[in-house]
Amino acid sequence: MAQVLSAFREAGCHGVPWFQVAGHDLTRVLPGCPDPASCAAMGGLDLGEVSLGVDGADGDEPVELGQAVTDIGFRKPSGSAVLAAVVALASRAGPLLVFDDSGEQVFLVSPGEDSTHLAAYWPW
Repeated sequence: MAQVLSAFREAGCHGVPWFQVAGHDLTRVLPGCPDPASCAAMGGLDLGEVSLGVDGADGDEPVELGQAVTDIGFRKPSGSAVLAAVVALASRAGPLLVFDDSGEQVFLVSPGEDSTHLAAYWPW
């Protein structure tokens, strides 16, 4: 959990957490969008609503920062924010398979990939 949240911060992303971390103020861990009305038009890195799955925890109970994240979901993110977050995560976790809700669009991001280069191929 801590590494995922750190990767989001490293990438400059913000969003609305749909999860709880025991003993932590989530606005410090994952800040909200500073200007929702113009964020996307200004190239902001809004992840939208962020869900983090953790083994053995249901979505409503607080999790610990040391627990492993098994899956990540975004609702209404900007494509550039998802790309920035995935590149930062891949540098920590290894290759990541990214797909849309339908599973029709799939993209592989490996450690060391350059988001500027990937943006030309990024489907979202």
